[in-house]
Amino acid sequence: MSNPSGILVVVAHPYGDLVVPLETWMRTGPGPRTLVQLRAAKDAATGEPLPLSVVPFGYRNTDFERFLIRWRILRSPW
Repeated sequence: MSNPSGILVVVAHPYGDLVVPLETWMRTGPGPRTLVQLRAAKDAATGEPLPLSVVPFGYRNTDFERFLIRWRILRSPW
């Protein structure tokens, strides 16, 4: 993974997208909001798009990851 401090993530929220540093997302996560997940990642310095693979698996909060966490196949990072 790239340095998390140099990455911004776009968080899809039902009321609108938010852009937050990856470090913040990894520390706080979505909380109880299951509809909140990552939509995109970008370089904080240049704004260039990055693949979501720069975000460690488990921190993307996708349906599949939540399924794996619920069945205790994957440990919740939060």
